[in-house]
Amino acid sequence: MKRAITAVCAACLAAAAGFAGVAAARTAHHRAHHPKKHCVRRHHRRHCTKRRRSHHTHTQPAPTGTPSTTPPGGTTTPPPQIGHLQVTEREFSIVPSRTTLAAGTVAVELDNRGQDPHNLRIERADATGNPFDFALARPGSVSSRKLDLAPGTWKLYCTLPGHEAAGMHALITVTG
Repeated sequence: MKRAITAVCAACLAAAAGFAGVAAARTAHHRAHHPKKHCVRRHHRRHCTKRRRSHHTHTQPAPTGTPSTTPPGGTTTPPPQIGHLQVTEREFSIVPSRTTLAAGTVAVELDNRGQDPHNLRIERADATGNPFDFALARPGSVSSRKLDLAPGTWKLYCTLPGHEAAGMHALITVTG
């Protein structure tokens, strides 16, 4: 039954729209009889005008008689902030996303945008303390680590032979 109706509708639409508009008319007819649901295919989600309904409700919970978790002074200690630093490496340069950071935990992301493998060492400029080493990164790869950086000047460089001398080095300042 459906096939017969579709064939009749397609024939009517083709006759009305002319040969050039057959495909467009058929698509419009199909959409009229089969309304589009939300997109479940990942690559179509950004193009879909309909949004998937969330399964989560965003309502505030009702107040209860439980005591507050705020200490008697009325202030809470916020969680420590994590700094972020992206280090982009190419032949033969190292470009940090910022040159000044706050001391503490820093999420460092190494992004090798070059055509050759590179690594990264982060050490204090005065060569005290232990350096932080990133493994050899293949071209196009991204790796990240969380580091605890103390106040001072830090040197970033590629340890591969000749790379530092060719310009793969930078300095950052960690303030405390």
